[in-house]
Amino acid sequence: MAIKIALAHPRRECAAKLASYLRETEPEWDVSAFTQTAALRVGLREIGGTDLIVGHPDMLRDLVPLPVPPGRMAALVEQAGEAGDEWPEIWLYQPLPAIAASIRGLVSDAAAGEACRLWTMFSASGGAGKTAAALNLARLAGERGMRVLYLNLEPINATAALTGNPDPDSLPRLMYALQADPERFSAEWPRCVRYHPRLLAEFVGAPEWPAEREAMTADLLERFIGQLRAMGRYDLVVADPDSGVSNWHARLISLSSRVLWLVPDEWQGVGKAERLAGYWRDYWPEWEAKVAFVRSKGLGAAPPRWNLPAPPAATLPYVPQWKRMEDPGRLFGAAAYSGVLEELLRRWI
Repeated sequence: MAIKIALAHPRRECAAKLASYLRETEPEWDVSAFTQTAALRVGLREIGGTDLIVGHPDMLRDLVPLPVPPGRMAALVEQAGEAGDEWPEIWLYQPLPAIAASIRGLVSDAAAGEACRLWTMFSASGGAGKTAAALNLARLAGERGMRVLYLNLEPINATAALTGNPDPDSLPRLMYALQADPERFSAEWPRCVRYHPRLLAEFVGAPEWPAEREAMTADLLERFIGQLRAMGRYDLVVADPDSGVSNWHARLISLSSRVLWLVPDEWQGVGKAERLAGYWRDYWPEWEAKVAFVRSKGLGAAPPRWNLPAPPAATLPYVPQWKRMEDPGRLFGAAAYSGVLEELLRRWI
């Protein structure tokens, strides 16, 4: 997979000269150059995840919110101290090989320091809005320049209207490679994923038949996630499973860095969440540390009953326009809804 580098400098000759040199000397790098902040912001979205941004300090400061996690930005400076304590500095007026060496070192540091996070969107009951939340979260992370995988783990695919389903045999092929020859998994992966420009993330085509996903046992799931993390291809994997109480669901939660547990804003949804939380607490108390309970389809005041282990971390509002939606892309157009997820993303990264 190509390492994606974005160069940003207001002087066109500086950006073009450095970009040309890096393309010649680092053929495994995908280098883009920008001279305006607005174009940089748009370009970062179209690139679909960036490994490193190297730019003039003023252009970096104009990127709000920051489009990549900490540790993956560096400032091209004319004098020491121009970037303050915000980013590592690379002196602009030095030989091009020296600049390239500094960038190469930062790329290596970023790759070594960034672990692949797995965030799971979970609910104890159906109809909680997991898929809408997972898709919006993936897109928001993509807008920040993170390398994101949306991982649909539901037995019945409900996202084809948005993403299409370019290859429904992708997941079965990956499962076969995982069991028959694990070393083939990383080689097979690029042929099984697609980048979606509206989602700003990659995704795997979902199986046509529920039994194909259900053949993924808890042990296979763990091996699958382990292979994903070992590839170093993603900063964030957003898992979207079906609701359930099986060992498979418990294993997914145990593997996750964060779990957003959606609780529908009605008495049945709260009651089911309370019962499952109590059941898991009896034999597996560690799960609570990684779970954030989120009220879903909130209609105003908090429900009269809430006996879950923690108060709601946030409330996702009810969006009535989504009930009848001919264009699935409008799923990303609710500012109040995405604002809640943006705040959770900012809090946890």
